[in-house]
Amino acid sequence: MSTDTEKRERVRPFMDMGEQLIAVCSYELGPGVPTPPESLLAPPQPSELHRRIEEKLPRPLRKLTRSRLLDPLRSRPAAAANAVDRLPDAVDDLGTRLMHGKNMEGGWQSFAGHFVISLANARGSATGGLLAVTDRSWLALADVTPLWQSTPVVRQAWQAPRQAVATVRANPTGVLQKRRMDLEFTDGSWVALLASASTDASAFAAEAARYR
Repeated sequence: MSTDTEKRERVRPFMDMGEQLIAVCSYELGPGVPTPPESLLAPPQPSELHRRIEEKLPRPLRKLTRSRLLDPLRSRPAAAANAVDRLPDAVDDLGTRLMHGKNMEGGWQSFAGHFVISLANARGSATGGLLAVTDRSWLALADVTPLWQSTPVVRQAWQAPRQAVATVRANPTGVLQKRRMDLEFTDGSWVALLASASTDASAFAAEAARYR
């Protein structure tokens, strides 16, 4: 597990000159947070390996790999197959929501919805995120380290001004999840997160609230 110093060093490259880091926390989305529909997500960027392989393909095959037939966002047959593939996940998500209660408030156009969509678009590790608050903004970083690489690679997935977040509520009453903290936005929407360590949720919420 990364130390607090290591987490802070990973955040600093994404900060502006003169910006002060207040607090940082490793986190993941709470169980039951809905998955954004594919229609709201940006198409994934091909990996370096994918690009190299594609360059070696004959032109007809290269065009086929980029065709509408293989794009679930633009092809009805591919979209139907994609929906069938996702059906077991949808059932699991429903069971999780029934067990843990509500984990998000607000539609996809809300601040919370934008937060979840931004994380999905980053396509990083489900458990390798960093949430940081500075004297100017909120940042969410995603762990996008390739499987074959040992040195961590992070990408900025989301950013918002400090005024967009109303509070971080640690260990809210009436829920079963340990390590939980609800990120509440000023438009009334919120999303449940789980801190990586049991004591991190309260400590992060307290640090974030202290600087106001």
